[in-house]
Amino acid sequence: MRFFFILFIISFFWSCSDIEKDRQVKKIIELTSSVTKLKKELIKNKISNISDKKIAIYTVIKRIKSYYFIDTIDIQFAKKMDAYKQIRNSLKYLGGDYEKIRTSLEEEKMCLSRLKSDVVNGFGQREKYFDNIRFEKNKIQQIKSLLNEYNTSKAKFTSAFDSLHPALNDYSIRLEEKFKEKYQ
Repeated sequence: MRFFFILFIISFFWSCSDIEKDRQVKKIIELTSSVTKLKKELIKNKISNISDKKIAIYTVIKRIKSYYFIDTIDIQFAKKMDAYKQIRNSLKYLGGDYEKIRTSLEEEKMCLSRLKSDVVNGFGQREKYFDNIRFEKNKIQQIKSLLNEYNTSKAKFTSAFDSLHPALNDYSIRLEEKFKEKYQ
């Protein structure tokens, strides 16, 4: 009789740990799914042709520096050039931010995979599984806020680049042509 009672108690505790394990695994799967969604959003919002845009910006700035020989500076033109130089600086940060977020998402996916393996196999300190899950959830929230900042910065960059680059590029080409006509 005692044997059956002890067996019943052990099976009761075993089934309770299985319920907890199922909830933990389910939560980890949800977190992994949100990491996958964040990765898709990041890829969707990647700035295409960063190197081409860098070269285009540097070329326009170099042309203007080389061929702009006017005694007085137009205030509107100066403001456009300042904004254009800020675009150049923001492009440097956007490329780095993209890589940081991409790397963080890959690392987070690996951490969640290891945590899931630990929970399923019962490795480590079982009483800290919920704390670990909460910690990973907070990391994902931080990555999500970084991604939101990146998307905002990218939108500002794209808007500024699309509005300023065509006009300044045309102007720099005209300056170069005038210079060549004058000195040839």
